[in-house]
Amino acid sequence: MKNYAAQIQQAGIGRTAQLCHDALIEMLEELFRGKKFNGQQGRKPLNIFQQDLPVPEDNDVDVDTDMACAPYIVVRMTGGEIPDNDSPQMVEFSLIICAYDTSKSREGYRDVSNIKEDIIQRVCSAPYFGGSFTIPKPVVWKLQQDDTHPYYFGACMLTCTAPALTQDIVLKRML
Repeated sequence: MKNYAAQIQQAGIGRTAQLCHDALIEMLEELFRGKKFNGQQGRKPLNIFQQDLPVPEDNDVDVDTDMACAPYIVVRMTGGEIPDNDSPQMVEFSLIICAYDTSKSREGYRDVSNIKEDIIQRVCSAPYFGGSFTIPKPVVWKLQQDDTHPYYFGACMLTCTAPALTQDIVLKRML
């Protein structure tokens, strides 16, 4: 497990949006450690990917085997802003959730909903992570409306705060 707060101090660098991304993934890995959800060939641990799904290394024969990615969360950094000199950087993330269920009862949405709820409960009860990042409200979530059986999707949209260096430090040293 990585300790991003220690890495930041050791490297002597600012707390960047990418470090926020890394720490968010670390928080999610910790949250879902030991939990299993529906995937190809039964229940299995949740995969967490940064920015995109990995590039397939095999052919499409593996799409419905245990080698496929589902269940998963893709943690995608989508944008951000530094609103002014006195505010933290606001980093936007979309957490894309996928579960897999071949049953005729079409209950894959339940895993998606439970994963979403675990995330929401974590960020509402403890909005701090990675030593220097926070997740203020609102936290927005959506469930898919299209039929993509046996894959089921949902998403959580979060905006995280990350410290931002916004002063002209060269000018400040001169004064």
